[in-house]
Order: sequence, then structure tokens, then C-alpha cells
Amino acid sequence: MTRDIESIEPEDEGKQKETGDFFNLGISAQGIIETIEVPCFLTDTDGIFQAGNRAYYNLTASDRNHYSGRDPYEILAPDQAKRLRSIDISLLEHGESISHEVEIVGHSGNSKSVVLKKSVLIDDDGESYGILVAIMEISELAAVKTALHASESEKQAILDGFTGILCLFDVDERLIWANDKILELHDDPVGKTCHQIFCRKEKSCNSCAVPLSLESGTVKTTIKQFEMITFSGEERVYELTGTPVKNIKGDIISVVVIGRDVTEHNRLEHQLRHTQKMEAIGTLAGGIAHDFNNILTPIMGYSEIIKLKLSQSEGHDEVILEYLDGILKAAKRAKSLVEQILTFSRSSEQKESPQYIHPIVKEVMKLMRVTLPSTITISEQVNQNCGRVSVDPTKVHQILINLCTNSSHAMEGKHGDLTVSLASTGKDSDGIEWLKLSVADTGCGIEPEVQQRIFEPYFTTKEKTRGTGMGLAMVHGIVSRMGGRIDLQSEVGEGATFNVFLPVSNAPSRLDQIIDTSDLCRGSGRILIVDDEAQVVKVTCELLSSLGYDVTGRTSPRDALALVAAEPDNYDLVLTDQTMPGLTGIELARELKKIRCNLPVVMFTGYSDNFTPQDAKEAGIDEYCMKPVSLRKLSSLIYDTLITGS
Repeated sequence: MTRDIESIEPEDEGKQKETGDFFNLGISAQGIIETIEVPCFLTDTDGIFQAGNRAYYNLTASDRNHYSGRDPYEILAPDQAKRLRSIDISLLEHGESISHEVEIVGHSGNSKSVVLKKSVLIDDDGESYGILVAIMEISELAAVKTALHASESEKQAILDGFTGILCLFDVDERLIWANDKILELHDDPVGKTCHQIFCRKEKSCNSCAVPLSLESGTVKTTIKQFEMITFSGEERVYELTGTPVKNIKGDIISVVVIGRDVTEHNRLEHQLRHTQKMEAIGTLAGGIAHDFNNILTPIMGYSEIIKLKLSQSEGHDEVILEYLDGILKAAKRAKSLVEQILTFSRSSEQKESPQYIHPIVKEVMKLMRVTLPSTITISEQVNQNCGRVSVDPTKVHQILINLCTNSSHAMEGKHGDLTVSLASTGKDSDGIEWLKLSVADTGCGIEPEVQQRIFEPYFTTKEKTRGTGMGLAMVHGIVSRMGGRIDLQSEVGEGATFNVFLPVSNAPSRLDQIIDTSDLCRGSGRILIVDDEAQVVKVTCELLSSLGYDVTGRTSPRDALALVAAEPDNYDLVLTDQTMPGLTGIELARELKKIRCNLPVVMFTGYSDNFTPQDAKEAGIDEYCMKPVSLRKLSSLIYDTLITGS
């Protein structure tokens, strides 16, 4: 039995009968379907058209009379009417709803693809009395699908292309989605909280960008940087920025988080701070060096004057001369100490010179005793009678510190012995005498295949955060440039020994040059000495006077300038300090050259970073040397400058 469905036009709504309405609501079928925006129509259980809405009639360019009493599928899709009707029969038997695609004939006669969404109509007794069919053009769905696909593609492109972390958290701080970068921090991040992923903590941290952004409703970038250890074992530092996502009502529904890897930036900041600190230390060390060298100058100067006068007198006491040599040696060591401080506080290097290296070894080992763990026993076997080597002391520091540090790492976590030895190996078949510096440990040893590559740059067996692979490569480079060689003896489990061989130099050492008062260059001429330290002026005047010069001293550069301005030809040479109140040595030299362009100017200073050779050249300075200067060097410098100037 077929149940009737009221299907009157809107203008006949007053004539509807109470039975046959949808759900007995007293509303006509036409009125119900007119509320549906998409094209739709009603059929009874026999598949006969009952009503359609205006959107449907517009789609088919027809009216109700055209479909009345007919199977709508015979008009819409005559070739598929039988199949469509069988679908409806099956739907009436099983109930619920179904969707399927079909080609229909439009009002222009052209076919178009649509989706038919069908739902069974049930009365109060649970019986089916018709089917509601809604029509949606596939072109509209295709546009939606295309837009959705484009949106998903754009999202995926952003996720894949962003080099940092990009993720979305819900209001409970749990991860909804993220790009693959987050897998470096957590192997199963979805559903985990931000503090579980980023901070490896179970409790929320209020300083994180996620809770701050959720709470404030604004974009928040965390000031605190989170130290996160990746699965590769490498510690990374990320900066997190949270941006809240709001619905149409303005309520926060989630937060987008961008994580930027600032590890390298953080490292460069630390490096910059270290550089600035070292520059500050260098400035401080420069001031100390200037004052300390001014103290050493009279000590060395008076000692050399006394030694010179005693050596020229008859019946002099050899013991006193030995005492003076001791004073000069101590002053030389003090001067070397200042040079080392300056070297380690700035990037400049010392020149190589013949010298004994056992004092350097002892200094480094004092430092290593403080820095190495107490589980390592340090022993020294240093022969102080080894020959001299032409070296830069800082290079010996670098060699020893790198080798000792490498040995300590090999013994890390257990007790061990570190032995540093210095000995002479005698002459080889070519007649070259060698000095051997050895660093031995009782650590884990080195595998044979690793020994073949251990001096290669960037090769390391240590963790990335602990080694760069440049330490031993740098040692090898330094030793090679010094004309030496380095070899390794090691067995796994038996420790390792690094042997550094350096050629012994027969050239006179700088210390010998300082305390040697023979073969002094004597001369004649009028010299003006300018230094703000009265004691330095006094001792330098006496040194030059002992060499035969007529010397005038001034502690004020402006007074010295006034003397030359008054009598420009009264002086054959001006010897000036660099750091002075009123005028620096550079500034004084410029003013002197304005008065007399051919007046020789020699500068001696305790801190070479106060000026550059280019500055000295532009100011017209002929020569310069570092304080404290030996009598032998000073005599040669003054003599050569006067000869050149004349």
C-alpha cells in the first residue's frame, strides 16, 4: 500500500490535509523541501515524483507538472532509470541513507555529473513512506576538494620546507600535528604535551611559549632557551614562538608553535662574549705590561751599567759579575712572563728564538696539575741540561696542553698516570742533535687503524660535543713548521706515548744577547730621551752616556717638543716612549717631523698593541723596540739609526 505525500504548491498550503504531512507536523512537503538550499525532490515508495523545491526546478528548467505522476529518473537519466530505481528499492528495504554519482540531463540538454544523496522517510509507526533525494553537482564538490587539496598541499609544503620545528598544540598542551623535525626530539610525539616533548618533564613549565600563548591569547616568544638533547646524542638549543589560533567567537582552540634552532647562534654568542672578555684581559694586560716593563727597564739598565763599569775596571770581583748576571737572567724571565701574558690575551704571536724549553714545560705542567682530575697522577722527567731549541714559547704551550688533554681523555673515569719527559737524543747520522719531548699515559690506547689517521684534520673518535678533530692535527702542523717530527707508540689497553722531536739550535739565545756586554756599538751625538717615567729616563740617559752620547732627558712630551722647537738642530736623535700623558709617542713624532723633517725618531714601548708598524711609518718613526731593551741592542739600534740618518 502506497502512502500519500501531500505535494501542493506554496499557494495551496492552506488546503493541506493533516495526514500525509512530514512527521505529522502540519507542514506541507513543499514547505519542508523549500528550506533546503540544494536541489532536491521527493518520491513515494513506488518511485513516483511527489514534489521538488525551486532549486530543483531551476536545475532542470521545468515545473511540478512536468514530473507529476512520473518516475523522475526516466526524465533525469533515462539510460540509468532502471538501475537508479533498484537502488531506491534496496534503500527502502534497508533504510538509512546512501550517496552515489550519476549523469543527469540538464535544462540545456547537456549531461552533467551529480551526486544523489538519498534518505528514507519514516513515519511515527516506523514505516517508510518515501525518499528524499538531494542533488549536489560534482563540479561544486570538485571545487571544494580542489581547494581542500590545495590547502593540504600548502600546509604540507610549509611543514616540509620549514627547517625548524612547526607544530600545533590543543588547549590541553597536547600535540595535534607537527613536521618531521620534531621526530629528532621524540619518536612518538602526537598526543604528548609540550613539556614532555621539549623539556623532557612531566609537569608543565610556565616559561614555555605554549602555556604563555594559551594564557595570554597573544604571540609569545620564550626568553628562556630550552636545551634539548636529540636522539643523535647532540645537544641543541631551540627558541620557541607560540601563536594562538581562535575560532569565530574569539575563543582559543589551539596554538601554533615555531621552534627555531639557535644552537649555532648561541655558540657564536658565547664565542663573542669570550672574545670580548679576552680583549678586556688584553687591555688590562697591556696596561700591566707597560708599567711592569717600565719597572724592569731601570733594573736591567742599572745592572748592565754596573756590569759594564766593573768589567772595565781593574781587579773587578767576578762574584759580583755573576750576581749581576743572575739579576739580568731574572729580569729576562720576568720580561718573558709579561710576553706570555700578552700572547695568551691577544692573537699576536711571538717570534721564534733559541731558548731552553724546560722552564716552559714546568710552567705548563703546573697548569695541568690544576686542570686535570685528581685521579690522574702526573710525573715529570725533565733534563734541564738539554740544548736550546728555536721556538715560539706559545707553540710549546699549545703542543703540551693538547697532548696532555688528549691523554687525560684517554684515562677519563679511572685512575691513571701521565708522564712528561724531556731528554736529549744526541746526534743522528746527519750530525743533527735532537731534543725529545714525550707525553705518555696509561689510558685505553689507540687501535692500529686509528693510529694511521690520528693526525688528520677533523678526524676524531670523540663525541661531537667533545672534540673537533683539530688538536693533534694542530700539534703535527706546529712541530712540522719547527723542523721537527712527531710519532706515536700505542697498544690497545696499554696506553699511548707521543714523542715530539725538535732540532737543537746552536744560535745564541736572547738571554745570552741580553747579558752579553761585549762588542757594544759606541758613538757620539746629541740624544733627547722622552718618557713619563723619571726612573726610565734616568737609567736610559746613563746607559747612552756610558756609550759616549750627549744625552738630555725629559718626562713631559710637550717640554721635549718645546726644546726641539726652540733649537731644531740641537739634537741628532729623539728616543721616545709611546704611552705618555699629553702626547703619545706617535703624536710627538708627527709634531717633531713638522719642525724638522729629517730628525731621526726612535720609539721604545712596553706594549706594542698601542700602535701598528703602519702607524709608526706614517708618523715618521725610523725605528722602534720593546721595553725593557738590553744595552747591546740599544747601542746597536741608536748607532744604526744615526748612521742611516746622517
